[in-house]
Amino acid sequence: MKPGFKVGIKVDLPATVKPAMKPHLEGLVSHRLYATWAMVYHMETASRMLLAPYLDPHEEAVGAGVLVKHLKPAALGAPLHIVCTLVRVRDNKVYTRVQVFSRSRKIGEGSVAQVVMSRNRFAKILREAR
Repeated sequence: MKPGFKVGIKVDLPATVKPAMKPHLEGLVSHRLYATWAMVYHMETASRMLLAPYLDPHEEAVGAGVLVKHLKPAALGAPLHIVCTLVRVRDNKVYTRVQVFSRSRKIGEGSVAQVVMSRNRFAKILREAR
């Protein structure tokens, strides 16, 4: 890891709720709202944005877990503001806290875990997954 990766650093990710972000669920539900799966996507994206600049060229990271609470709805077209904060680094595991806001209301919160490893180790995992 590169220097500067320390608890408390933050990343802000702006977004807008687009039609593709509504729940699809195999045609069972089609609310015109921000889907929980899209919130998870934004949480993982913000967490990777926080980590990526600190990875050394020989390092890669993979997602290891997401815990999310979808607190309030956001309609199509609503602005989003995703705030990600580094809360813990333990060995090769990185933990972030993520909050999602729309129009100054907190609509979601959660945590994301990522595992940092060598690119060689990651390549081996990919080969084994085939």
